[in-house]
Amino acid sequence: MTTVQPAAILSGRYQRAFTLAVLFLVAGWHLAGAGGQLLHNRTAYGSFAFQGAMWLVMALAITAGAVLVLRGTPGWRAAWTVAIVALAASTVAAAVSPAGQMLAVNWAWGSAGWTCVLVLMRRRFAELAWFLAAEAAATLSVQAWDGLHRADLAGFLAVLAWSTGAQVAVAAGVRALDAAAGQAATAAHSEHVARERAATMEIIRAARHARWLALQESAVPLVAELAAGTADPGDPQVRTRCAVQAAGLRRLLAEGDEVPGSLVHELYASADVAERRGIAVEIETAGPLPPVPRPARRVITDAAIAILTDARSQARITLAAVTAGIAVSFVADTGACVRLPASGDGLVIQQQQDGEMFWAEVRWNSQ
Repeated sequence: MTTVQPAAILSGRYQRAFTLAVLFLVAGWHLAGAGGQLLHNRTAYGSFAFQGAMWLVMALAITAGAVLVLRGTPGWRAAWTVAIVALAASTVAAAVSPAGQMLAVNWAWGSAGWTCVLVLMRRRFAELAWFLAAEAAATLSVQAWDGLHRADLAGFLAVLAWSTGAQVAVAAGVRALDAAAGQAATAAHSEHVARERAATMEIIRAARHARWLALQESAVPLVAELAAGTADPGDPQVRTRCAVQAAGLRRLLAEGDEVPGSLVHELYASADVAERRGIAVEIETAGPLPPVPRPARRVITDAAIAILTDARSQARITLAAVTAGIAVSFVADTGACVRLPASGDGLVIQQQQDGEMFWAEVRWNSQ
């Protein structure tokens, strides 16, 4: 996972799972609970067709709500449009129920409440509370219009406590699970970052060890000879070896700098020693350059060090992107052919001597 953020992706998956669970609950209630009650009491309604139409309206509201929540947390306008449609269908269905039997045959109260839970469960909790209160008030008003008795009021309060309590509990549970999912996702992301950091540190340690081994094989013997007096600093060959090792050391230090355009960065570091000897070095780039892996960069910079070490007064390095790779060309007044490093995987080296001028090209192909 990348940081579309691993924590956000994981938390989003958990939230989608919770949303699907609530969606199945709401759809199941409307189909089995409300639908079953509607069919069971079909003979009690003045117009079963009208009640069936209201049931279909509620089903459409649930479908619209499902589409909204599966796309994310719905906006207040869309969420409340669905909620008001459900409230209206519930109130109308209750109003046309047989007088004195509204609580017994009213299938719509529960469906409207669960529809509200579906579309408002991730909005402010006050919105859910306001809807449930409005639904209860509408249902109580219908019951009062038909004539409210003590037994009816007790039944209303019992149904209110059961249905509203269950709906509030589910909404609160979803919120708690969302919070837990967010915490779990954050913890997983922190662990992932820690593993990445450890892996990066191991890569850095291995790279440092490789550079140390390279120095042990090349620079350390030369320093030991100079310290022992077996190598004469005035000897041109010794001075050339020192220049090569100095350029190589700067290149190794530059390899530790993970920056955009690492190859150009390392070539500048390799050219520094030649410039200190008075060599005019030009490094040019043509267009955006692709990233080059470290082994290929090592061969290219080794070639640059060899050419710049033999250059007498001037050198030019040109980098250009080619199909699936990069081409690095060198021109320098070496006066003689330069011994270049062997080609590696994906690398092709060409060279040509023309009088005092030496030309070479190192081409790296990623394929």
